[in-house]
Amino acid sequence: MQDSAAALDAYLVSRFGITLERAVADAAAGVISLPLARAVHVVCDPVGRYAYPDGGVSAQFQGLLTLEGVTYRFRCSVFEDAGGGRYVESLGEFEPIQWGVRMTLSGR
Repeated sequence: MQDSAAALDAYLVSRFGITLERAVADAAAGVISLPLARAVHVVCDPVGRYAYPDGGVSAQFQGLLTLEGVTYRFRCSVFEDAGGGRYVESLGEFEPIQWGVRMTLSGR
């Protein structure tokens, strides 16, 4: 796993109890885990798909993940077996592309 992906994975696990892999796999399926719903925004677009003879499917996605003002661009491959089990086969090009700082000032 790349440095930025590993750092974000550790942060997600410590703060929300969910791995980056699960967040990406869920987003690729069009869902977001409840603990992440208010803090993380993930968008995935399909870019390829390969069906295996045994009923499994490998789908490729590109997407954006935004957390606390930092947006990461990524590509991933998600495998779904014939029974519906899903996991991320690979997570690539995971890099921050936009960030900003927000500051709240008191009304004094």
